[in-house]
Amino acid sequence: MVNLSSLMHRMGKIHFDDLQLEHGYTPNKAYGQSKLAMLMFALELQRRSDANGWGLMSNAAHPGYARTELISNGPGSTGFMWYLSRLLEPAVSHSAAAGALPTLYAATSPKAKASGYYGPDGFSELKGSPAPANISARANDVAPAARLWDVSEKLTGVRFA
Repeated sequence: MVNLSSLMHRMGKIHFDDLQLEHGYTPNKAYGQSKLAMLMFALELQRRSDANGWGLMSNAAHPGYARTELISNGPGSTGFMWYLSRLLEPAVSHSAAAGALPTLYAATSPKAKASGYYGPDGFSELKGSPAPANISARANDVAPAARLWDVSEKLTGVRFA
């Protein structure tokens, strides 16, 4: 199983007191939290698989800076981030197809490992060939990951065991 995360996971924080961000929502806050949660879930699933003998391989990937319509369809195509992204794109981004390669690597490469995290190997993991990526300390923190898993089971009414 491969979860899709983002470089933004590094700026994410899980707001256990307001998981739905009903108080103080901003697009970047929500995106960072969701991408951190995806990486935490991938790592927690592997821990639970290992502990229970499920035989699963769970890992995650991020696309780097792939040229998609994410910013114009999210924050919009008139703000500072949109202009900045258009200015920097030629130097630091790659195509949407190249952005998909780390996910494909995580899902199909015999070199992909359980609890692995894959992204581009270039400058700041923005573009390049698939390679192991850096996992933030927050994503590696076992106690919040287990708590997020348990809260998610309660919120969805679905127990995974």
